Amino acid sequence: MLALLQAHFAWLTGFVICAVLGLILRHERRQARRLAERSKELEHLSAELLRVNRMKSEFLANVSHELRTPLNAIVGFADLLREGVYGELSARQNGPVQRIEASANHLRHLVDQILDLAKMAAGRLDVHAESIDLRPFILDVASEVESLVSEKKLHISLALTSPLPRVQTDPTHLRQILVNLVGNAVKYTNEGSIIIRSRLVPPTDAAIPRHLRLSREAMDTPPHPWIIVQVIDSGVGIAPADHIRIFEEFEQVNAGPRGDSIKRGTGLGLPISRRLARLLGGDVTVESKLGNGATFTVWLPTDIDLDVIAAQETRKTPV
Repeated sequence: MLALLQAHFAWLTGFVICAVLGLILRHERRQARRLAERSKELEHLSAELLRVNRMKSEFLANVSHELRTPLNAIVGFADLLREGVYGELSARQNGPVQRIEASANHLRHLVDQILDLAKMAAGRLDVHAESIDLRPFILDVASEVESLVSEKKLHISLALTSPLPRVQTDPTHLRQILVNLVGNAVKYTNEGSIIIRSRLVPPTDAAIPRHLRLSREAMDTPPHPWIIVQVIDSGVGIAPADHIRIFEEFEQVNAGPRGDSIKRGTGLGLPISRRLARLLGGDVTVESKLGNGATFTVWLPTDIDLDVIAAQETRKTPV
């Protein structure tokens, strides 16, 4: 009798174990199916998001491009009116015409920035590398922004190391970076000076940002020195907590009232400058504390294939 009970118990135990294993296996199969379905859904959503973002970038690029023509016409005719081509303006008319011109120029500048941003996001911004001599190039940029600096009664000075090696870069994009940085310095400096400084940094210098070192190592190229161009101001400074935020699109620190959009700016100058610098194989970094001014540094490689860099940045930039 005991043997029979033991046999029944063993059979029952085996049955329960098999049933439990069957349930576990069934559950695992269901989970696997759910995971597979969820994975397909996520892949579909990811593809859809990429498509929507690409459409957004294309839309911004197309709309910005189409807006340029009428804006250029508005600016042109306002300029002709101000110069008296259609007759002398009265004292009462001068103010509104100047306001039209200033607002149209501000809007055109915003459209140009959005177009550049959209082109970079879509990987459509071209890089045309040339060998340039930095010293006369920076002198030319300084002359271009001198009136902007003088309007606020600031002083601009240059501290350019000589000689500097020629650098292979896109002069148009580099000029835009430097003009943006000087414009930003002028905006946040009420008194004092702005210094543009350049020097050669050896490849072993500890000041080179870590990500730039790693990017060169990943490219498996021999170490080369960097050229830095710094824009140093004596303005209000930037809190360390905001150093990342200022390079995000449409983000501004102490931007002022929204009603005065011309003085407020767009919040695109620094993000565009950093993206352009990365397309050129370098970067833009900042050192600053509140009340102690700011130093923006443009890092430029002295020996690099910009076509390779542009392709890498296009793949990394979300579209």
